[in-house]
Amino acid sequence: MFIDVSEIRKAPGQSFHYDFSENVGPVEIGNEELRFDNDVNISVDIKNTGKVLVFNGSIEGDTVLTCSRCLEAYPYHLNTNFEEKFVHASDIHAAQEEGQNTDEMQVFEGNRIELDDIISESIILTIPMKLLCSEDCKGLCPGCGINLNTNECDCQTDEIDPRLGVLKKFFER
Repeated sequence: MFIDVSEIRKAPGQSFHYDFSENVGPVEIGNEELRFDNDVNISVDIKNTGKVLVFNGSIEGDTVLTCSRCLEAYPYHLNTNFEEKFVHASDIHAAQEEGQNTDEMQVFEGNRIELDDIISESIILTIPMKLLCSEDCKGLCPGCGINLNTNECDCQTDEIDPRLGVLKKFFER
């Protein structure tokens, strides 16, 4: 997805607002691909501060994640915000002279800014590191592999490391 910033660059001090509903392709997270059921809603406010364009945006959409404990799919509503600063390649030195820290800015050329990488990065940073269908998910039985959230099993889970067996005898007194 691209935004044409030719008019925005000509209007210092002005703000512009854009709303998109886009089909965001699969986003790779580790070994998995995150796919969205429907279009993702993206809202972006762009402020021209002189030499720098400040993008403040939000991303909202629905997807399906896989629980790390029970391996069941569950719905997930993604709602995140992002902020990114852009400076045109021809304005880098002028922005530095104004005291701007250009190390934290994206440099672009021409009059189009691509948002795909920013959107993907924001999505990746929003997804929890540990994917859980619920906080009290019981997971899978280590013996038979049955989902303990929906069924019970008769497996014995009292396996104790033989090196710690002496401690078990201590507590049986």
